[in-house]
Amino acid sequence: MHAIVSARQTVLGWGMAVGGPADVVRLYDPQSAAAVLDWARHHGRTVALRGGGCSYGDAAYGDVVIDLSGMDHILRFDPATGVVRAQAGATLQQIWQAAVPHGWWPPVVSGTMAPTLGGAAAMNIHGKNAFRVGPIGDHLLAIKVVFPSGEHRELTPADPLFFAVVSGAGTLGVITEVELQLKRVEAARLDVWATTAPDLDGLFGFFERHAASADYLVAWLDAFATGKGLGRSLIHAAYHLHAGDEADTGQALQVHSQQLPTRLFGVVPKAWMWRFLKPFSNPRGMRLVNLGRWWSGVLLARDKRYRQTHGAFHFLLDYVPDWKKVYSPGGLIQHQAFVPADRARAVFQALLEMQQRRGLVNWLSVVKRHRADRFLLSHGLDGYSLAQDFAVTTANRAALWQLCHDMDDLVAAAGGRVYFAKDATVRPESVLAMFGPDRLLQWATWQQHCDPAGVLQSAQWRRAVAPAVAMARSRP
Repeated sequence: MHAIVSARQTVLGWGMAVGGPADVVRLYDPQSAAAVLDWARHHGRTVALRGGGCSYGDAAYGDVVIDLSGMDHILRFDPATGVVRAQAGATLQQIWQAAVPHGWWPPVVSGTMAPTLGGAAAMNIHGKNAFRVGPIGDHLLAIKVVFPSGEHRELTPADPLFFAVVSGAGTLGVITEVELQLKRVEAARLDVWATTAPDLDGLFGFFERHAASADYLVAWLDAFATGKGLGRSLIHAAYHLHAGDEADTGQALQVHSQQLPTRLFGVVPKAWMWRFLKPFSNPRGMRLVNLGRWWSGVLLARDKRYRQTHGAFHFLLDYVPDWKKVYSPGGLIQHQAFVPADRARAVFQALLEMQQRRGLVNWLSVVKRHRADRFLLSHGLDGYSLAQDFAVTTANRAALWQLCHDMDDLVAAAGGRVYFAKDATVRPESVLAMFGPDRLLQWATWQQHCDPAGVLQSAQWRRAVAPAVAMARSRP
């Protein structure tokens, strides 16, 4: 077995606000995964899976943590077809860097290039093009999985189990390999349109008018704005360029031209930037930061068209290294609400007004458009998402968790869902209301087949999903 076992250590979610002690086992080959699962089953231990550690909450820690980031080899890449097969620990960064010189790009990426392919598949991540192309699961050709039952299988979309493992948050089996269909890009940059919306009506109106033509849509929202300005937003729509639209495509479709700059204005190291923001890491300071961002958009970028590289457009979370340290020492949690299109505007207004009344306004809000998909425990639906980053402190922790619970009630009542890659707070009753007993019982049937001993259990699963399954079973 090629694995390294560390001493028991504290494992935190990406947001640094939740975590716990765990025995961490770093794997370098699929055979080691089977051996660790077998050992855990015989010793009465439970296992959580971890890739790039990009899940905000408690989805990637537990009693024993299998760290898959060491299994990071790209096994095959066909420049003619854009099909790539890689081990689960290979990152989105590795994939795009291998593919872009040949005119290919991952079909779906998150706001950071750090997630592993295995984690991206398990969480079924989405991007700014979710309304057009769906989540990453819609572009997976195959996954190899090691199950706690001892079974090794390669699953494709022809197998119903594929749709449970993808979106299952690593609770049915260990994804060890991923085969992904990349998308062809003809130009090194995107045509980006930056504009503003004065309120929620303007935001939703823009998305509905341009969803049929834009390749990407995303909006930043000022959560501190009230009254007539509630929901005021900076919107970015982006469009793929075609061969011939840029003269230097061959040169620019290279790794170095897609890399993010390391210095601001070519002078100030971006690694310093979070320190400049740190004095503003309080409600009053962040109100000013959001106000400044809004007015800079109105004055400098309103209805502006420009060209931007794929890397710069997609990976905003990597633009300022270590920016999450602004939230230290308490860290952050993210509440991301997915709400059907016909109810999203009213629900988002209620969510914003609720946190404003309680003095717990989030510091960063992002809106995206989505489409429904076939995955069993997916967040995907025909609607919108509102992602909200909340600073956690010792003083606000209990009230913040209660706020998230109350927001979940609004989301569930509207037929919405939670996203397990971001969640740190959802209660079992909300999971039951959001996904329904039929989906949860179907997942439980798959678990009984794949993991009858219940070896794979993250802290999140024990907190939120396993009790929800029990509630579903107890219903008449």
